[in-house]
Amino acid sequence: MAFYSSPFAGALALLFDGEPEVITRYRLQRLSTEALVKEIRTAVEGDEFSDAEDLVRIGQELGHQIPPDVAASTVEPVTEAAWRNSTGFFQGFIYGEVNSIPSILGAVAADYFVFGDVRDTYTQGSKFVVGDDYDRFTLGASLFGIATLAPGTGAFDAGASILKNANKARKLSTKLTAHLVRSANEAIDVDILKRGLTSMPAPKVSISSLSRLTKEAADFKIDDVRKLDFSKLEGAVKEAWPIDTSAIRRQFDGVLKPAAIEELRVAASSIGGIQNYAGFRSVFKAIERADSPAELDRFKSLAKGMGDRTAGVIRLFGKGAIWLGDLVFEIAAAIVFAIVWSVGAAWTAVTFLLNLRRVLRSQVV
Repeated sequence: MAFYSSPFAGALALLFDGEPEVITRYRLQRLSTEALVKEIRTAVEGDEFSDAEDLVRIGQELGHQIPPDVAASTVEPVTEAAWRNSTGFFQGFIYGEVNSIPSILGAVAADYFVFGDVRDTYTQGSKFVVGDDYDRFTLGASLFGIATLAPGTGAFDAGASILKNANKARKLSTKLTAHLVRSANEAIDVDILKRGLTSMPAPKVSISSLSRLTKEAADFKIDDVRKLDFSKLEGAVKEAWPIDTSAIRRQFDGVLKPAAIEELRVAASSIGGIQNYAGFRSVFKAIERADSPAELDRFKSLAKGMGDRTAGVIRLFGKGAIWLGDLVFEIAAAIVFAIVWSVGAAWTAVTFLLNLRRVLRSQVV
């Protein structure tokens, strides 16, 4: 009984179940109020108010007493109108230039309607054809998007789009970037790419229709953006960028080698899963820390179990949310404790039985 009521019992359970959710819940049980409050204050000082709010909610669910002034400081002093009027969203949406979260969301919105992937394919592919420096991963991911998405329906590969645009903004970890760039290099059939780029000119923007698009985008709600639901812009986008998507697909048919894009497919699937389970902020927490598609898959498993708490726990524990790391020492200690406890329990039982036997024999005599 003493073993199961000891702190070692929980650590020993990790030996048999090392899933990210189990690891994270164990770490949360051991989290002190002092450490939590310190992290909340750090988030507020860095203007990361959404993170701070997540941490307050997690702390309250765990029974921590968060000082009222600390909880109050997490309210973000930015209105929804400020988000809607952000130039970053339009910069990413129209030009594909990304340097912030709003601009990345804008670029992802462009990919939702195909023209973002088409624009990036022509931009980077044209550089490639003439021998200029180009972004290999942007080109590969854009071709992947053209091959897989269903324009304007929401059934697009959000994972590939997020990876592509996060890479432009240098938001991916160095090791993950190396993995994906290598895959992109091996995936493209150069002859088909050249033929596709020269067989049809790049789609042109209808400048006169941009005002309608700008107006409708200004009416967007933050929740729509966070859910990656851009369907309200469909009419304005088709008017501004009249693209024959079927022709574009035929144009680049076969440009990607199926075997070579498997790593990108796995990574994109994991990103899509994290976004669906836990939201956009959790995606960025994961891609900044994951070193490989396999680690992205672990973060997806975490998101499935932790839901909208995922961004908060990744902030608290980093990759410790998906790997045992320093907990290995606690598990080792738990094993030793369990062995000692078992030997002690067995010795106690044997001693008791021997003493009982002596007592019974003495009574018989």
